[in-house]
Amino acid sequence: MASSTTTNGTPKPTLLAFHGSGSNATCHHIQLLRLSKYLNKHFQIEDMNAPFPSAAGPGVLPFFEGMGPYKRWLPLSEITSKESMENGTGTHIMAPEVEDLIRSTVSRIHTEGGKVVGLIGFSQGTKIVAGLLRACEIRRAVQAAGATSGIDAKEVDWLDFHFALSVCGSYPPPVGPKVAFEYLESSTLSAEEKEKIAKEKIRIPTLHMQGLQDEWAWTGKLLIAKDYELGEGMSEVRETNGGHHYPQPTEITEGMAEWASEVWERVEDDLQR
Repeated sequence: MASSTTTNGTPKPTLLAFHGSGSNATCHHIQLLRLSKYLNKHFQIEDMNAPFPSAAGPGVLPFFEGMGPYKRWLPLSEITSKESMENGTGTHIMAPEVEDLIRSTVSRIHTEGGKVVGLIGFSQGTKIVAGLLRACEIRRAVQAAGATSGIDAKEVDWLDFHFALSVCGSYPPPVGPKVAFEYLESSTLSAEEKEKIAKEKIRIPTLHMQGLQDEWAWTGKLLIAKDYELGEGMSEVRETNGGHHYPQPTEITEGMAEWASEVWERVEDDLQR
């Protein structure tokens, strides 16, 4: 088992990992084993477990037979259709149970001396990852503008992420914590400034892994096109010959981990300046 601390005894930075629909933290931990082998050199991974019950999702059976209960990040009341997926007209507000779970996890890790620096999402989990990144950028934009808000800054200081790995992306829109949107809306920014921030695409460095044989690849392409800014230092898309699962070739997996460690190294350098 990889050590959870660095050579000087401090906790390794943490990545929160979000599984797909109809899965759970245990199944996702197994799916992540190849990638974790390389990520664990620099990070520790916190496997998140969604709060809502679900039938087994795409590709979960038969390999994960008997490993339920299976979970999902969106409540069963969230009804989707191909049309709503294509138009991105679903909810963009995270369920309170999900927001509380993530916030309390970040707080616990911080209390233990650690720090959450990045995110990993698979399938439906990529909607949560995208929503957290957007919320983080909203917080930073309001504070960078020198604005104040009716929501105490302490209520959003847990939204501090620096990069993400998004695998087999889900459909738009991103699903973010309500507190971030309230923070923006109750700020002293003008209506035009608020609208501009709310509509901006995600610029936090994100590596998107898309499987060419994935029957759901079109949903990830939509999410990327609608909500991420592509370019150096922002989002990068890598395609593989795989289906709806984590890439299997060693060189691809190593490349994902190298990307994450290089981005974090640059972030650390910037934070120390």
